[in-house]
Amino acid sequence: MRGIFSASAAVVSILLMLAITSALASTWSAGEGWKVINSESLSVHARAQTAAWNKTTRLQKTWSVSADVHIQNLFKGAASARFVFGRTIGKASLIITLQRLKSQNLTAISVDILNGTWRNILASGWLPGEDTTYSIKTSFSGDSITVHVYGNRGLTYLEKTPEIPLNLGDSLSVYGLAAIDADVDFLHLKLQSPIHESNRYISQANSAMRELIGHYWQGGPDDGDIQPTYNGYPIAGQPDDRGGMWERSILVFDIDTLYRATGDSLLRRRLAAEWNWTKRQYTSRELQAAGSGVHPACDDTGWDALQYLTFYHDLGDPYALKMAAGLVNNGFNRWLTNDLGGGLWYSDARQVKSLYQTAIVLSALRIWKATRNKTFYDRAKSCYSWMESHLLRKDGLYWCDRNIDGPIGKNRPNDIRHAGSVTFLGGDMAMAVLHAWFFRATGNPKYLYRAKRTVDAINAKLVRDGSYFDDRDAWTNGSFAGEWAKYVCTLPGFHSKQYMPLLHTADSIYKYDQTDGYFGACWHGPADGSGSPWSVIGSRPQQIMTSSSSANFIMAAALLSKLIHDQTGESIH
Repeated sequence: MRGIFSASAAVVSILLMLAITSALASTWSAGEGWKVINSESLSVHARAQTAAWNKTTRLQKTWSVSADVHIQNLFKGAASARFVFGRTIGKASLIITLQRLKSQNLTAISVDILNGTWRNILASGWLPGEDTTYSIKTSFSGDSITVHVYGNRGLTYLEKTPEIPLNLGDSLSVYGLAAIDADVDFLHLKLQSPIHESNRYISQANSAMRELIGHYWQGGPDDGDIQPTYNGYPIAGQPDDRGGMWERSILVFDIDTLYRATGDSLLRRRLAAEWNWTKRQYTSRELQAAGSGVHPACDDTGWDALQYLTFYHDLGDPYALKMAAGLVNNGFNRWLTNDLGGGLWYSDARQVKSLYQTAIVLSALRIWKATRNKTFYDRAKSCYSWMESHLLRKDGLYWCDRNIDGPIGKNRPNDIRHAGSVTFLGGDMAMAVLHAWFFRATGNPKYLYRAKRTVDAINAKLVRDGSYFDDRDAWTNGSFAGEWAKYVCTLPGFHSKQYMPLLHTADSIYKYDQTDGYFGACWHGPADGSGSPWSVIGSRPQQIMTSSSSANFIMAAALLSKLIHDQTGESIH
């Protein structure tokens, strides 16, 4: 019986392989040298130009095509990888070319159309860089072509063609691939047609992310990393060339928020690259060392723990969870005392306890949810309860700091302004997130009440001209914006009046608070200069924390627009 079963299984396996091979062959019409790995990955050994055309899909009025393209073993002076589009299979009328020069580290991108005669409508010229693998996305919006290229050694190119002739755009119906004079892999090929209309919040977030990546990312999406900085600027002559970890955390939150909004795999790959870089740079002891030079105080420890947990959530690496648990546990052991009634000291100086501990508290709750280690829940709940009883103000906001004499600023409760305030928008948002977290975990309506109370207080006191007001900390006020969108704005009974300031803030930052692709801390503008109180005291848009903190409101608006659409089917504009 056993031998008969094995023979039968072998026959079934062969038939299955033949069926798969036949299915792949029916998907692609491949010329000489092509190998179809699966329906989304092809490779070719191209001694001369050769093409493969997709036989099963048809382009509609709008479309986008993307792939990871690897060029190797160039046979002549230059090699090319191409996306080709046409009216019928085998007859191209639009060609998008990525050309690689063999003898020099140069890349060029071009777009050519056939409309009576061939003509070039976009040419990048030669771009320097050692890139050999490229993430390429090309889109047709109905009137023009957009080409977006990321290289594995840092090349970034984004350009839009002039309008193409209407008769050509309407006639494109098939697409394919071509290669010349190299071994070329086209991996993770994806066609979307038609392109689903994106609201402006998604568009603004994608645009803002391109700026952040252009300024602060070095290397390719798979082997690069966030540029190390000290005080927000690229390091120069500093004792630790790894820079400040918490500064990079703020940009990690932006990438994560937009990834949750769009599911863009390129963002996930960047998160993986950053985590891999971090693991190479730091020992496990350093990653968990609360109170060290890597995580000096309570706030740094919280941001870095949340960064690890972002990697755990998005990448599934248990080591990230282990490091987060160790760091948070060490933070509790170092700063949690019964002085002033409980809560965490801000730092080893033991002068104040503050709203900044919300980052550690949220981290601890996430760790408890993943591990069910009740110690993390109990310690988080005790700190949450301390903030609720010792920092809550009569107006529903929270004091930022408290010392032995009580809340700092108790004699000037309305001192809420740019570049210095007794309140802390980021901490208030974090408290609303914690209220929402406990409501979802327990179902107890008192937490829903607290969340609404906090939102109403923020909208009453920390909103100017419809948008949030950057009251205290230009470097971290936007840290919880993604959590705010996900956990608070979607609470039952919440309506547009509760979440509209987030959308207005995103619009305002995008329109009025940019300078050369950096984002300032005065969200109504100006982004920089003497008219910005934040820039005057040294929180400049060029600093990674300032730009990333502000931009996270843009990412959070994109996430909120997705969540509202998922819940209601309605689109917000």
